[in-house]
Amino acid sequence: MDPLLHVTLVLSLSGLFGAAGVQKLRAFREWPDVLRNYQMLPDPWVRPVAAILPGAELAIAAALMLAPLRARAALAAAGLLLIFALALGVNLKRGRREIDCGCLGGRLKQPLAPWMLVRNAVLAAAALALRVPLSSRPLAPLELWVAAGAALTLALLYLALGLVLAVPASQGARAAHAPRPPR
Repeated sequence: MDPLLHVTLVLSLSGLFGAAGVQKLRAFREWPDVLRNYQMLPDPWVRPVAAILPGAELAIAAALMLAPLRARAALAAAGLLLIFALALGVNLKRGRREIDCGCLGGRLKQPLAPWMLVRNAVLAAAALALRVPLSSRPLAPLELWVAAGAALTLALLYLALGLVLAVPASQGARAAHAPRPPR
């Protein structure tokens, strides 16, 4: 793999997992209820898992930045993303689209949607790509800035995609419950 792509993926995934962990900690009171809504865990497990997940995400974010730990962190990232995808898929199959995905910690509500499965699969593939051997091409100092800019751009696109794809679902729900004007 080209070192520029590698560094871009490292920065992007580390930022994503770091932000996810921080958001869950910021919404720590709401987060166990978000997890409980998935109905995937026995109730006694919800609080312990809810307490562990933000730390796990932050640990993955940090480990991705450390070359000796990166390969294992990439596997952990992909595994966590696929577990989240499984929970999303099960609840979509159950017809439970109205629950909050929890992707943003629980404070910024976002209903489940099929595109989230694709998003998680792409992110898991990106994490696994970090295990591809690097080419021997040296990374130029300017390329670190390019990688940082690309990672920032990807983060903004990730947020924008989430907002844009969530709008129709929320507008549709509001429209279905809004009173109709008399004719």
